[in-house]
Amino acid sequence: MGTEANKGIRNLSMWNLFFRALFFAGVTLFTLALFVGCAETQTYIVQPGDSLPDIAVKHELALSDLIRANQDRYPSLAADPENPPVGIELLIPNEGGTGIDKWFARLAAAASAPVTPAPDVPAAPNEKINAVVQLIQRGINQERALNKLPVLAFDPRLADIAQARSNDMIRRAYFSHDDPERGSVAFQDLIRSKQFQFSYAGENIAEIKNQGTLVPSALTVYSRYGATEIADQFVTGWVNSQEHRDNILNPHFAKTGIALGVSIDGTRIVATQIFSD
Repeated sequence: MGTEANKGIRNLSMWNLFFRALFFAGVTLFTLALFVGCAETQTYIVQPGDSLPDIAVKHELALSDLIRANQDRYPSLAADPENPPVGIELLIPNEGGTGIDKWFARLAAAASAPVTPAPDVPAAPNEKINAVVQLIQRGINQERALNKLPVLAFDPRLADIAQARSNDMIRRAYFSHDDPERGSVAFQDLIRSKQFQFSYAGENIAEIKNQGTLVPSALTVYSRYGATEIADQFVTGWVNSQEHRDNILNPHFAKTGIALGVSIDGTRIVATQIFSD
């Protein structure tokens, strides 16, 4: 009798613990649901001296996402992202979900064993990559302005093509304007496949990489250099190369898209800039 009674008490305690766990899990999920559901749309009032690249970096956004979120209200932003009208109210996309996304990312990282990924996998765009892209566009447009040429307007379709090009060169471990399998000009294939209308188009590519196979993570080109240093290397290299400079200063070009491909181990960075009229 005593034995059976003790078993019953233990079983009852287990059920109590089970229901308590369910209760706290439900409270946690309900709290998270409230956190996500109640997130308000964030806005930002443009101040004197602001530029869209600076605002995007401040809010950990890609410049393309910031322009897309506001292009219906302010279509001129894509044409001149460096000089948004002072006083306009910008929508900041996905600001409410950023915190919960980061929370889940940290939770997943804490629950997952570390892995060593293959280097020929492109890293996902992040704050640093986005900052490099925006600094490259700023540097290229400054070079055009110095030569009395209008700045290049950001075009999200060209940025998507540039991203596909950079990622492809990382994945397939090559560096060329030509597709290594088909032999055709890769960016032209992509532009036509997207049915992008153009009369003039061009492409600049560049890469920075570590030489050697065993590179400590702290010494990889991606970890070792800041966003400004990486962007300066690409801009300086293109400006000082005649054929790349010809694209930068081509008067027929009016639009551009820029993207970075970074190997997930940080040892290789590929930059692509697509131009069109």
